[in-house]
Amino acid sequence: MSALLGAGPAAASRFAEQAVAASIRLDLVWCVQDQLGRYRLAVLAVPSVGRTAMLIASHARSLDDVANLTPAISAAAEGVADVADIAQALVDPSHLLDVAAFERGGLRRIAVLDYLERQLPRTGTLNLPVVPPQWTIEPLASRAQLDGSDPHALGGATRAELVALLDETYVGTRDCPGLAGMRRTSDVLDGHFGSGARRRHWLIARRDGKACGLCLLNGSPDGRSAELAYFGIAHFARGNGLGTLLLARGLHACSADRMSTVTLALDAENEPARALYDAAGFRKTISRVALVKPLAR
Repeated sequence: MSALLGAGPAAASRFAEQAVAASIRLDLVWCVQDQLGRYRLAVLAVPSVGRTAMLIASHARSLDDVANLTPAISAAAEGVADVADIAQALVDPSHLLDVAAFERGGLRRIAVLDYLERQLPRTGTLNLPVVPPQWTIEPLASRAQLDGSDPHALGGATRAELVALLDETYVGTRDCPGLAGMRRTSDVLDGHFGSGARRRHWLIARRDGKACGLCLLNGSPDGRSAELAYFGIAHFARGNGLGTLLLARGLHACSADRMSTVTLALDAENEPARALYDAAGFRKTISRVALVKPLAR
């Protein structure tokens, strides 16, 4: 862990303790030794629900580090192929050597992600928008099903409808289109659900009974904040204000739960989505280069 973080034993110990508390595995780690057998660089693979694995690598400080990290990154990706369909990494765009190490290790960049944040009122709640008569926006399952730890508890019929609607929202998407086809949509759904019991505000929009929009908000383990795991409007329902209504309903639900912030990741080239989030009060915090490697089809 010291090699991975480029830090001393105290920081490495704290990192390990936090990982254990968050149920993050630390056994899938590949290390680079120097001539004396000391670990100098490392790559950690962290599998998650939905058959993805995040790769975390030591910071490359030289071209030699890039050359030494390259086979370790490649080995880490292939080493999780039995539990993941894609390996991915998120890198600070200013760390060009880190990006180069992942690219030489077999990952390719698919987007620059902007991370946005929206503060919620400390007291009271956001206004609840009025939905036109032809639209409905409602939770897609019971509170017990949504807040549990098993995405299959949503039920077969609900899952099937969600998978079909996700596919509809991918048509013409500008949100990381390079990811299309790398995973089964059912695995993507499980990834959005995540692991562990927590507060979830998953809303589905319908027009005349037909499902056409999704807003999937996951609360943090402590319930103080939420992440917009997915937001999408079916291609046949875009351009009529539904996105604004659906997002406002989701933010209202979070504020009613006394959550303080909502965060999300946005493809930097997705201008229509950026306009929606800007109008809703979101502001950019950081950016990351997203890189992926398909491991299975």
